[in-house]
Amino acid sequence: MVPSKVFDTDGKLLEALKEGSEILQNVTDMFAPLMKNFRIYFFWEQEKTDFGPTFKYVVKEYSAAPILDDTERAGLPYDHRNMCKFESRTAPGYRLVVAALLTYALNAPSTIAQRWISATEMLKAKRATEAAELMQ
Repeated sequence: MVPSKVFDTDGKLLEALKEGSEILQNVTDMFAPLMKNFRIYFFWEQEKTDFGPTFKYVVKEYSAAPILDDTERAGLPYDHRNMCKFESRTAPGYRLVVAALLTYALNAPSTIAQRWISATEMLKAKRATEAAELMQ
């Protein structure tokens, strides 16, 4: 039995997040085609979380950080509860996350500019096609 203090969340949410759930699979299926539009860095917990009588991983590495093309991945030396609570700016996890965020932030302006150019060209081509169809 897990104390309610440890796991105080809605049962439906827990069911939806269980490995192999239909809802989780649907979310994954809807997100997969969009992934190519984003830079993705997967992080996973490297320490087991204390659940009182037992220690276990909340999200296993293969689920938290699947090996996919054009993605980055790294483990953080914390349990699930603490993987975003860094002791200091010199903590290994902090440095890793900040380095990823800085890289993405520095690359964003040129990526966004190129996407605007592509979107404008696609819209222009679509309008030209629509106009040609109206002229027939």
